[in-house]
This record gives sequence, structure tokens and C-alpha cells, in this order.
Amino acid sequence: MGRIQRLPGDLASQIAAGEVVERPASVIKELVENAIDAGATRIKVEIERGGVALLRVSDDGVGMDPDDAVLALERHATSKIRTKEDLFSLTTFGFRGEALPSIASIAKLRLVTRPRGADAGTEVRIEGGGAPACRPAGAADGTSVEVADLFFNVPARRKFLKSTGTEAAHVTETVLLAALARPEVSFFLVRDGRVAREWLRVAGRGERARQAFDGERLEACIGERGPLRIEAYLAPPERARAGAVGLHLLVNGRPVRDRAMARSVAQAYGSVLESGRYPVGIVYVEIPPADVDVNVHPQKAEVRFADGRALFDAMTRELHGALAHAFSLPALGQGRPSWNGARARFDGAGPLPASDGAQGWQLAGTGDAATVAGAAALAELAPLATAARAPAEPQLFEHSGFYASLEFLAQVRATFLVCGGADGLYVLDQHAAAERVAFHRLRVAFASRSVATQRLLIPEVIELLPTEVAALDERAADIAALGVELRSAGPNAVAVHAVPMMLARARPERVVRDLAAQIGRAANRPFDDAADMVLATMACHGSIRAGDVVSREQAAALLRSLDGIDFAGHCPHGRPVVTRIGYDELERRVGR
Repeated sequence: MGRIQRLPGDLASQIAAGEVVERPASVIKELVENAIDAGATRIKVEIERGGVALLRVSDDGVGMDPDDAVLALERHATSKIRTKEDLFSLTTFGFRGEALPSIASIAKLRLVTRPRGADAGTEVRIEGGGAPACRPAGAADGTSVEVADLFFNVPARRKFLKSTGTEAAHVTETVLLAALARPEVSFFLVRDGRVAREWLRVAGRGERARQAFDGERLEACIGERGPLRIEAYLAPPERARAGAVGLHLLVNGRPVRDRAMARSVAQAYGSVLESGRYPVGIVYVEIPPADVDVNVHPQKAEVRFADGRALFDAMTRELHGALAHAFSLPALGQGRPSWNGARARFDGAGPLPASDGAQGWQLAGTGDAATVAGAAALAELAPLATAARAPAEPQLFEHSGFYASLEFLAQVRATFLVCGGADGLYVLDQHAAAERVAFHRLRVAFASRSVATQRLLIPEVIELLPTEVAALDERAADIAALGVELRSAGPNAVAVHAVPMMLARARPERVVRDLAAQIGRAANRPFDDAADMVLATMACHGSIRAGDVVSREQAAALLRSLDGIDFAGHCPHGRPVVTRIGYDELERRVGR
């Protein structure tokens, strides 16, 4: 007997199922996508014990006749494609014909279906990949697939499942993503006999975004450039999270996981988002199907782009144009290149003019602007809105000299500056405000290569890792433009000879260590891309902090300084500078 043998059919099916079915949520994903492809307008998902004991997906789609119902359980049988060329013009979620047979090989499956207008339905049962049993049955129009005792014949896989709550949470996320992909479809999630969530059909993606992020302030960013179309609904920078769990990405209507794409969205916020933090919201990307390959992941959760770097660069630039107006963000570094023909491929998606970053975009706020603390430059946003709406109360920064017009009243907890204005009280975070001013001044000086420096009487020697020393040495000219003069002091140390004059109060060691960390994160990017984050870090170290006592004269000077910068709504790390409490609100609270 030869050493190479064909695997038994049931074992081959279970191995294939391991690639498609990881947990109950994987089954739900495949069944819900089948329901969407079948033209359903109403999809109901039911689970028991997190989906391990039972899960059921019912739809009102086109249904199947008896022959198709049985054939659908055979591997590589599909109605979605006919030729290999169809892979590059897909309009459906499914296309491989693997989901149903994979699920049936590791569970007890019951399929009940009835085509629209048929006299009777069909029931097909199959257990652990055995032979299907088919018979006529009463059924409503559409299809219902019930999966019981998941992994009953693969106990080794079952033990890797998490708690019931964790598995149910993954199912909820899966149904949410499907609801985001198809706002015209109603979705219902029933958990252990009780309705847990529902997403009723709505007119468009904006309404679905409000359903998905109830109570979250989202700004709509809609634009086109060349073959790229983006429709995004994103929250303010202060709502950002560590990791991309709150950011949902959809490419041509298909939910995907793509780290590079998530980073391109985060980079659209510029320096106000620290590395590793991602905004909350939803981004829909539409590109020609020929430019994206969806056949690269067993669960179709990842895609490959024909020119990913060009696409992501264009996304960053175009999203920033909208977000800059909505959240008063700084302009992106103008040194960022247009990757691999991005200018031609995406019709001019290179550096945007700083004075008109939102050209060609429509903006519409989906949140309640009246309740947003530190809402930045909302008055600028109104002329660009797709639908006019009257503000509920006076907006911040609607005239020059806004901050200087405030009357400083008191410092509270050595952290907040309380000021009186014509329409209410304004509470400033003293560190965020000072950091905002310092960042602006450093940025302007860096752009003109005129950062004023202060030499140290005695150079400070700082020990670093050899890789950090090498990275700083390689960027010596760029670092000098920041106002930091460094010289190598051996393979494991650098000597600091000068620092920016604005950062005289900062410890040189902390500045240099953070500088090395930021440069390390941006090792493969142009320095101008990393400069804003470096400047933001430097501004943080050189600003007054929570706990510092501020005199009336210092507070007044800080207010005047805020009027002299290009945007003042957020500090460079995304926290709001100012919160307004209207006098009408105060009167309401005291019962006047």
C-alpha cells in the first residue's frame, strides 16, 4: 500500500468545516449571508446557549424547490457563480458553495424551504455529514435553517468555545454587521427565547448608523474621487478606543477586517489620535469589483486590493477633508506622498490644499450638536450640510476673539478654568488648552524650520536601546528641525544639547524617549507623517498640567492665545478643550 491515501469523505468535510466554522457566530454569518443573497427583506436569528445548543436563521427570501434544497447541501454547489470570471464581478456574499455542507458535517441540520407561490415546502435533514433525508413539509415562503448540537461529533473543537455570554456576543456582532451591510432588510435577534436586538429596515446607511450607535454623535462624510466612493459615519476623536473594536469597515457592502484600512481611517484624524487608538463609527467603501479580491480568506472576512497603498492613502486624505471641518482637526502633513499612482488612479487624491480640505465633500451631522462638549467650529460646518438645520443654541468659536471675550472667574481643582461668556459658563481643561496652543506654535515653527531652541548648560546623556539610538541618528536632520539637538554618545546613549525654547519646563529625558518611540512607530513612513504625533507629544510635555496653579494673568493670556491659533476645539490628542453650560440650562436646573 502506498503512503499517500485519499481521506475519507466525512473526515475531509470536517477538515474543510474547520476553516469555515470556528464558532456559532461563523454559522450565523454564513446563514444570514445566504438569506441576504436570497433576496430576504426580513431575517430572524434565534440562538440558545450562545448558539451551541441551537441556532436558527429564518428568512422570507425566494426559497428553493426540492432538487435545489438537496443540491445546496453538496460541496461546491452554488447559484452565485458559473465561471471564474464571475469572481471579479461578485454582487453576492456567498460564492464557494461550502457553507451549508461544512455546517452539516459538524452539526445536526434541518432545512425547511418553500419557493414563493409554491403549493408546498420541503424539509431536508442531515446529521454529521451523512446522507440527506428529504420530504414534503408545510412551510412559509422563504427558508429556515436550524442547526443543533454544534460540534457534537468533533468534541475537540467544542472545548475551544468560550462562555455562553461570549459566544452570544459574537453572534450579536455578526448580525449587527449584516444589518450595517443591508439597511433595507429588517433583522431580529432572539436569545434564549427573548428578543435581544432588532434592526428594522430603514431608508439608508445614515439611519442604520444611528440605529447601530444609538446616542453616539456621528458625522457623515460622503465623497467620491475617481473610482473610489466613501460613505462614513464617524464619532469625535475623544470617543476613540484602544483597538479597532468600535470601527466597522465594509467594502462593496461586505464587512471586512483590514488593519491597514483601519489605520488609514485613524490617520485621517491626524495628530489628535494617538497610535493604537481608532475612532468609533462605520466606513463604507465602494470600488470596482475588479480592484478587490474577496476570495482570499476561508470566512471571506478579509480582502485583497489591487493597489491597497494608493487606496488607503486616498481614503485618509478624503476622510480628513470632512473630519477637519467637523471636528476642527489640523491639516495633514503636506509631505505625505501619493502612493503608486494614487493621483491618477484615484483622480487627484494627493495632498489637499490646507485652505479647502473638504472640497467635493458633503457633510451632515447625525448627532445632537447642542449636547456636544467642546464642539469645534460647527458654524463652519453648517454651509456644507446636506440638509439645513437650525442650531439649538449658540455655537462655539463663531466669531474672532471668542476666547478673549470670556471673563476668567476661577480655577477649580487646579485643573479647570471656569469662565463666563455672554450665553453661558465655559469650562476649559487647562492642560488641553495649553497643549493646543503649544502644538500650534511648534507646528508653525517646524513648518518654517524656525523652532527657537535653548541650549543646555550641561548636555544630558540618556541611555536608550541600540535600535533607538540608530533610529534617532538616522533622523538627525529632521529631529534638529524640531528644535532638539542630539549627538550620539556611544551605541546605547545620546546626549541632548538643546531643546525647543517652548519646552523649557519639560524634562529632556522624557522628550527624547517619547521622540524615539514615535519615530520607531513611523519607521517606514515619511517623517512629515510622524511629525504631528511627535510635536503633539512634545507639546504635552511642555504645557501646564493638571495640578498647576494658574494666576488670573496666566489664564487671560491663555485665553488670548487660543484665539490666535487655527483651530481650538480639541487638544492634539483628541480631548475637548472647552465645555459650555448655557445659562438657560443653569436656570432650568435651579427651577427658575
